[in-house]
Amino acid sequence: MSERDELEETALPAVLVSRSDLPVPLVHPARSFFGGLPKLPPHVDWPTAVVMACETLETVALTFVAQIDLAEVPGAGWSPLPTRGTLYFFCSSVFVGERHPPCRVLYSPADGNAYPDRAPPPDLMPLAGNEGDRQVKWLDPNLDFHSKVEFKYPVSFRPFRDFYFREDAVGGELMIKELCKALGPGEPPESDLLQFRSVAEYEKDEDWPFNWLLVACVVRSVLSHVQRDLTLGYSGRPLTDEAAVELKRLRAGAVGWLERCRALTPMDDVDADTKAAFRSWWFDIVQAYKKMNGQVRTYAGEIAGDLGNAINHTIRCMATHDVDAPDDAPLSYVANLARQNHWTTPTAEDGQRRHFRTAIHQMLGYGSGPQDATEEHLEEMLLLQIQGDLAFFNWHSDIGGVLHFWIDRDALAQRDFSRVVATYECD
Repeated sequence: MSERDELEETALPAVLVSRSDLPVPLVHPARSFFGGLPKLPPHVDWPTAVVMACETLETVALTFVAQIDLAEVPGAGWSPLPTRGTLYFFCSSVFVGERHPPCRVLYSPADGNAYPDRAPPPDLMPLAGNEGDRQVKWLDPNLDFHSKVEFKYPVSFRPFRDFYFREDAVGGELMIKELCKALGPGEPPESDLLQFRSVAEYEKDEDWPFNWLLVACVVRSVLSHVQRDLTLGYSGRPLTDEAAVELKRLRAGAVGWLERCRALTPMDDVDADTKAAFRSWWFDIVQAYKKMNGQVRTYAGEIAGDLGNAINHTIRCMATHDVDAPDDAPLSYVANLARQNHWTTPTAEDGQRRHFRTAIHQMLGYGSGPQDATEEHLEEMLLLQIQGDLAFFNWHSDIGGVLHFWIDRDALAQRDFSRVVATYECD
């Protein structure tokens, strides 16, 4: 029997989980979705766990990851999953150093729209944990809803066949064939993702800032760097007097812009004169950090990266505010953000490594991972795989990271989801 025949024989039916390009308002009637708020039965508590963040143990309410209405998942006749009911996935969002992050999966026999949204508990952990390495420092957990609750993305499902292989050209060819059958041939790769743009590219782009929410996000991102640099110094060395004076100047400018933001409506446009003044202030920040290179922790490139993330965050907030609100943002930015979810034409190397430029989320099958979780859990069922996705904020945007939820086959047959375990791997 040829290798191809062996792989075909061991293929497993599975389901791709595709998210929407842009997030939606929390009131959107989706029954299956990533992020947002779970529609939990009233008698079910929001799960908690002891989580390690920044070398400190803390008991917190876990991050809500996904809700899946099983009636929407294809698999009649072959899937071991219940044909009806709803699964709710919760997990710690502290992934650094956590191969087995604390998790809980809950099951309700009711449909996904049977109950209203559950309000987040007061002890809900910030995404990436308190002071976690992946936490977005310019979002305030006390003020910003989306510092603790991921944006809501409705999901849809497409069946495909999954193959068990690692670093194999034949397996990669079969995998690509199956994915393209389900998702189409793909689009050309696009390198212009906003968070990876250079300062020079932003200098040529005159579309920003386009509203006061973006101004506030950018200013807060700058202020977070300035405050850190003033507090921590550089590589164990105290700040020079010159650097301290410069950082205090930058801080005063940022505070001034924040005071202007507080008096204005976040979604309002920015007039031409204010836009010019703000851009001039931002480029001054960049030049100041270039001059302080080697004296402070922050690099000028981080300021540009934060601008791209702030633009994307602002558009997401607009989309959750109103379905038509992104129409008020520059079309190129909206298209850029939406494109991050589009299936990119895979290469032979992508298939061989089972590592694609588009995040592959799935239920059932073998799953993919850069290490050995799929081998260790080969005898179990893959309830859900969420790959690092640029749609999700820094806590899980690493495209090389993979979060799996596994369940023992007997436990699944008994509908005992208390025995689910999670694994997180990163290349």
